Order: sequence, then C-alpha cells, then structure tokens
Amino acid sequence: MRADFLRHNIHKLISQRNAWIGISVLMAMSTILLSTALFFKNERTILVPPHITKTLWVEGGDISKEYLEEMGVYISKLLLDLSPTSFPYNHATLLKYTTPEAHGALKKQLLQDGEHYTKLQLSTHFKPTQVSANPKSLQVEVRGTLTSYVAGKEVRSSLETVSLQFTLRGAGLLLEKVTGGNQHDS
Repeated sequence: MRADFLRHNIHKLISQRNAWIGISVLMAMSTILLSTALFFKNERTILVPPHITKTLWVEGGDISKEYLEEMGVYISKLLLDLSPTSFPYNHATLLKYTTPEAHGALKKQLLQDGEHYTKLQLSTHFKPTQVSANPKSLQVEVRGTLTSYVAGKEVRSSLETVSLQFTLRGAGLLLEKVTGGNQHDS
C-alpha cells in the first residue's frame, strides 16, 4: 500500500515537473520571439514643431483658441509668404487644408496668383503682428506687414488683414473661406 502511495506521488511529481518544463520552454520561446521582433522593429518618434508653445486641443465640437490661432498664422503664411519658386509648394499645401466645397474656387484663384508672381518675378513676405481668433465661430483674423519685392527690390510694404473661416471636420480644421490679404477671396 505504501509502495502504491509512493508510486502515485512520484507520477504526480513527474507530471507536474513535465508541465513546468513545458511552460518554461514556451516562455523561453516567446521571449526569444519578442526579443527578435523588438530588435527588428523601427522606433517611431513623434516630433512637435519647436514654435508651438501653447497647448492645442480638439474635444468633440470644441477647439482651443490657441490651435485656431496657430492654424490662422500657418495658413496666412502659406497664402502670403511667396516667391515664384515657393508658390507651387505653398499652394499645394494650402489646398490640403481646404474643404471640398472651397477647393475649386480657391485653386483657381491660387493658379491666377501663381501666374502673376511668375510673370512679375514678385516675392512677398508676410510678418504677422496680431492674431484674433473666435473658437465659437471658427474665424481668425491675422494682421501683419506684407512686404513686396520685384526682382529682389522692395517695392511696397503695407498692413494687411487676412480673414479665415474654418470648419471643424473630424479631428481637424479645414479652410472654408479666405478674404483680404492681397485679394485672395474665395
């Protein structure tokens, strides 16, 4: 009877040992697999532009005033900080931020402006001095100095105001309408 009891305990211990060996082998294999996957994985680093100094957020249908201001300055620079070589890139980038409804009219106006810049060898530099944003209506006014150069010589410097109307679609702002600032009405 005692021999049967010992034999039963030995079989029980052997089966427990085998189970633990199996679990250990599976854990070792998964560790090797995960280590290999981690070794070959590329790390993604999210970069934030250095000029953003305020907290920007979109929550539901609300948007931070700071985000609206940053987008207003960015769009106004795309519209008015131009040269014959930079306008194609600026205009293509700007059109990525427009609503489908405004895209056609704005593209037509931007093409006309591009021809004007090329024909006159015109360059403009826009330096924003004041930004006012209304998060409720999603409107931004950017005021600043627009300096125009023809063939590298300054020909004009004036105060300009660009009014931008945005709409919130998804998790971002899209441009609906531009008025002012060198007659970019759409």
